[in-house]
Amino acid sequence: MTPVQVVTGGSSAGDALTLVVAALWVLVPGAAVLTAAGVRRLPLLLGGAPAVSVGISTVAASVTGATGTRFAWWGVLAAAVVLAGLSRLVGGRARPAGGPARGPLLAGGVLVLAAAATTGELFRRGVGALATPSQEHDTITHTLITARILRTGDAAPWRAQAIDVVTGTPAQYYPDGLHQWAALVAQSARVDAVAGLNATSVVVIALVQTLGLLALADRVLPPRWLAAGGVAAVAASLAYQPLLAMHHDSGALPNAAAVAFAPGAVALVLPPREDLPWRGVLGRVPALALAGAGAVTVHPSAALTVGGGVLGVWVVWVAENTLSALRRGSRRAGRVFSAREGRWLGGLAVAGALAGALVGTALLQAASAGGGSSSRFDRDIPVEPLPAALHRVLTLPLQGGIDPGATREQWVLALAVLAGLVLAGRKAAPVAVVWLVWSALAVAYLVGLRGPGLDLVWDSAWNSYYRVAAHASPWAWLLAGVAVVRVAGGLTRGRRGEPVVAAVLGAALLAGAAVETAPTEVRALRERYAEPAYERIDADDQAAARYLASVVQPGQRVMNSGNDGSTYAYVLQGVPILATTAVPLASQPDVRVLARDLRAMTPQVQEIVRREDVAWVVVDALAPGLPLIPADVEFFGVPGYAVPPGLVDLDAAPGFRRVFTSGSVGVWEVPDVTRDGTRGQGRGS
Repeated sequence: MTPVQVVTGGSSAGDALTLVVAALWVLVPGAAVLTAAGVRRLPLLLGGAPAVSVGISTVAASVTGATGTRFAWWGVLAAAVVLAGLSRLVGGRARPAGGPARGPLLAGGVLVLAAAATTGELFRRGVGALATPSQEHDTITHTLITARILRTGDAAPWRAQAIDVVTGTPAQYYPDGLHQWAALVAQSARVDAVAGLNATSVVVIALVQTLGLLALADRVLPPRWLAAGGVAAVAASLAYQPLLAMHHDSGALPNAAAVAFAPGAVALVLPPREDLPWRGVLGRVPALALAGAGAVTVHPSAALTVGGGVLGVWVVWVAENTLSALRRGSRRAGRVFSAREGRWLGGLAVAGALAGALVGTALLQAASAGGGSSSRFDRDIPVEPLPAALHRVLTLPLQGGIDPGATREQWVLALAVLAGLVLAGRKAAPVAVVWLVWSALAVAYLVGLRGPGLDLVWDSAWNSYYRVAAHASPWAWLLAGVAVVRVAGGLTRGRRGEPVVAAVLGAALLAGAAVETAPTEVRALRERYAEPAYERIDADDQAAARYLASVVQPGQRVMNSGNDGSTYAYVLQGVPILATTAVPLASQPDVRVLARDLRAMTPQVQEIVRREDVAWVVVDALAPGLPLIPADVEFFGVPGYAVPPGLVDLDAAPGFRRVFTSGSVGVWEVPDVTRDGTRGQGRGS
């Protein structure tokens, strides 16, 4: 097999700057609003900022989409200033609030930095330059959406995925919070959509996830256990499932990002440590609404990840408070919530209404379209007996395309998680309970249980096990952190050196997990980026894109296969391609007909060619094979294809003239079809 000529570019210094820009865009706007709302605890400020930042960009995208103006960086900054001002106006001057102790905060911060550096190094070795595109077809869709935001300035969530990138119609809902962020990075760092999207992918795992875990630990664990959040960040950075697996197996970047955003969002939604008056609660409502809208705009599954986590923690807290009151014989035993908690619930209700007003329409569109309905997708793992299901959930095998037999367990992380479960005690009970509930749901999926509530979870996860199990992952990593801080406390007997010992043990966990899985994780990334196992885009596709950009006349369209690298002709050169999905959708009936019958130039094809001014065809003969669903098998007449039937062997089709060749990629002129149905000599001459 001939090695793929990987498309890349840029420099190490330029990539570093792009990563800094990506980090600033996901931290600064949200941190500004949270600061104005009175948030002063550093872990919560940094961990909660990413979801709020995406919520701010969603507000800007919705306003510009509704008014027909352009989505751009200055609009997002303006929205951040307005929303921060609103939060300050409503909430007034914030009261001073105590922060976490310096020792645990430093230990947690050092471990977060170590986790971020580890993730950055994994991506550097696996992806190479940020300009290296992924060969995974779902990631191609993400890149197309990002590129269209850049080229048109249209980032409205309700029409995020324009099936026709030139006209914008038909369009459908697609969770585009990640793409909004990637477009902002590309705009301000002056890089292309590929580099912008890759930069956000790195920062999601290296920074958003790690800071969110630190914030969650700060909220649900005792203050002296804050280092557990840093250990959790370390565990997450070396875990293949779920986030790196989503890069490898299906390009499910928005779903992966939603998992990473969830810990910080949960920490924001849970009642703060300080007792806020009504005005203080109302001052945080805008930030809470933005965080909810931002997380859901990244991916709708965030509603389950965040909502399930918040509900689980709060149920445990209420149960503990009620039992404690009953033991003391308190008159408050029958009261489920205190006045403080009641105020917070009222604020959450207002925030939920605001978030629903912002993203509710888009979510209804997703639900009406079938979203991730399990009726549309087969299970990714066959039903298993209970012992096998428990083994899979508890031993954290790599699984997926890198480990189809699930024989490569991540024992270092798995043992740390189980140790944390054993050592959790009352102080970490919320973490243990939430992890147990989500793990029980994962087992239920594996053994094939069905039911109304369960089907909702399966549907939201695209009927995929690793997406179902992903809901539990933040809590699993926190349990690993609990194990480390409990051991550190035992070794130091609660003395001042406990944070230092926790940091050292966390570093040991990082080293052990790295030895066990890091080489495989780098290989998984390289198989999609630096040394791809199959090819959709390479230097030949890029050369064809440059050629088409030089010859396509205004108004002309280019027929292509969405299953190869031709979509990058639009991403990198702005070429007006027709096919933007691996298989043309029912909402593009003309493109489906061309994909099936173009080479035959039937009367129907001729009419489409005239109407759309289809002047060129570009085909990569080495595209990977693609199985078809039954409806598409019936339409195309084949069980699957690498190249659509209508684009096969155009050299032998009458009237088509090859005008460009680079490796396996060719460009042909489409025969000119006059009004009376006769064929000319080629419209591009």
